[in-house]
Amino acid sequence: MEKEKINHIYWFAYYNLDSPSVRYRAKYPLEFAKVNLGISSNLIIPGYSPNRLLGFIVSYFIAMFFPKKNSLIVIQRVSSNFIFSNLLKILVIIRRELTIYDLDDADYLDRDPKTIHFFARNCNYVFAGSPEIAKYLEKFNKKVFHTTSPTPDYDIVKRERNSVFTIGWIGGFGWGHKASLYKYLFPALKELKFNCRLIMIGIPLESDQLELVEFFKEHENIEVVIPRNINWKDEGSIQKMIAWFDVGIATLLNHPIQLAKSGIKAKQYMNNGIPVICNDLPENKNVVINGYNGFICNSVSEFSERLIELRNMNDDLYWKHSKNARASIQDFNHSRYFEELEKIKNGAQKSLKNIGQLSVSAPIQHTTEKPIKHI
Repeated sequence: MEKEKINHIYWFAYYNLDSPSVRYRAKYPLEFAKVNLGISSNLIIPGYSPNRLLGFIVSYFIAMFFPKKNSLIVIQRVSSNFIFSNLLKILVIIRRELTIYDLDDADYLDRDPKTIHFFARNCNYVFAGSPEIAKYLEKFNKKVFHTTSPTPDYDIVKRERNSVFTIGWIGGFGWGHKASLYKYLFPALKELKFNCRLIMIGIPLESDQLELVEFFKEHENIEVVIPRNINWKDEGSIQKMIAWFDVGIATLLNHPIQLAKSGIKAKQYMNNGIPVICNDLPENKNVVINGYNGFICNSVSEFSERLIELRNMNDDLYWKHSKNARASIQDFNHSRYFEELEKIKNGAQKSLKNIGQLSVSAPIQHTTEKPIKHI
């Protein structure tokens, strides 16, 4: 049978562009597909504005009654039981052969999972953002595929090392991420004897900022930098900030919710040629190869040792790690993402190889009050 190319995607998101899931699994891939693959799309974001409502109504009825040839319908992370989700349930029942349920976070662990179970059971295919999510959803649908979140490539790559060793982190400073940083990274930094800079992108609460500065107040060799007024929807500016790091940190807790994460931090760093230091958990190990594009650690002392090792590396060895990190994106970029999507559409009936499985500045100024530095 001749393989049929995807021509159009109706993507029903669960939230707006403030959500990383909507940006990294929907908006950026769909933009790439339009420009590079000739795949048109409708990205439908729920909302009550006239434009949002009209966009939903038009796309919904076209997808239900007159879907474009060789099209797909993606339901992303919808888990509520309100009008939006109930209408999508009807769409899935009528157009099941075209449907995919996309889930990249373990939403079933912290909310009523009935709607998630419905879509997992009734959509033709399921995209799971991590092996843990895939394992959970397999009991509802045998056609579950691990499709790790891709990263948009703007060719923004690290070009020079900083005179002050710069350790970077990006994300949402929520309970799990915050706790993992205080468990692994922050104590490791206190063991360092040389001057270093810690850039934390994604700490909006002043209380958290002050707490972090207080934690390091007796360590004058550590400069704490916390960027403010971040435009998360400006991916180019985000990547330029990441490219300033000398190393990127990706820590998680050994907790069911965090075990189900899709390793996006490590992928973001490597996309910009930044070596990664992470802890030893499944999805981190899907993208980080110890000693190749970063290091995998199990303790505070190991984090400290690897930070020292990276800081003291000669240029040849450091840039080798940087280039290996950048080369790793071939396994989780947009091209690979859509290659796997094509395989699924054309009747793949066995587990696909994980997309994420890899082939082989100015001097520090201090004051006695240890102020927070903002960008």
